[in-house]
Amino acid sequence: MRSILALITLFIAGLITTSYAQEIPTPVRAKLVSNIDRVKPGESFNLGVLFEIDPGWHIYWKYPGETGLPTKLEFNIPEGYQTSEIMWPIPRAYKKTDGGVDFGYENSVLLWTNIQVPSDAQIDKSVDIETQVSWISCKEICIPGKAKLNFSPKLGERTSSSSEALFADGSDSLPISLTDRKNPFQIEVQKTNSSQGQVKVEIILKSNPQSENIEYYPNPGDALQVQNISSIKSEDFNLTEISFDVTAQDGVVLSENVLDGLIVYSDSEGKRSAVEMKIDFNDT
Repeated sequence: MRSILALITLFIAGLITTSYAQEIPTPVRAKLVSNIDRVKPGESFNLGVLFEIDPGWHIYWKYPGETGLPTKLEFNIPEGYQTSEIMWPIPRAYKKTDGGVDFGYENSVLLWTNIQVPSDAQIDKSVDIETQVSWISCKEICIPGKAKLNFSPKLGERTSSSSEALFADGSDSLPISLTDRKNPFQIEVQKTNSSQGQVKVEIILKSNPQSENIEYYPNPGDALQVQNISSIKSEDFNLTEISFDVTAQDGVVLSENVLDGLIVYSDSEGKRSAVEMKIDFNDT
């Protein structure tokens, strides 16, 4: 299904010629933002892409779900510089009429990396960083988008930028780890070989009464496939049981892989949070 969508979006992209440009909507704008204007050698800074998305449209998470394509960022940095993994805030689930689920973002979202400047970088020299960005935006139709963005900060005494607050807000929307003291769950994972190459996974969550709307968002990547996600909550014991089937893609050994995912929940005031978890299949 995802390959079909890719072909559709490429077809739409081919229609965007001079005569069609005014008819094709541009529902997403991408701009480069940083938390600094200047930075010292040996320090690090954040650099990200802020997506502003028209109402009713959405773009996709790193795992888009059953359709769509992941949003991609590529930071081209000078030799000696280092980037962290991309920071992905908690996505939303878009449930479709056919029962499928996609994962992504609406309204606006900031995706970013942290860049480490080498300690021997030359003071008063500008650093040229190019960022290649691509995405798919969907509403009734899906439209591809891309941008080439540039950032050239000067090395020297560190000065913060007007976008610093964006990164503080974005950090508050990131998932937390299992070991974080804010994790409200006691988690038990059970795995059963249901057929050759397929494993049934059950996640049993014991939580405090304030944790509501508990869901599981898988991130199987290209190696695994997750199907038949279901969730049952017992109000009496604050227990939630999430189950699903995991299958390795052709040519992939399941026991050599790890399934990433998020336990997403909200508190009594509606604030959404998530806990990252990994499920290892080396014992299956």
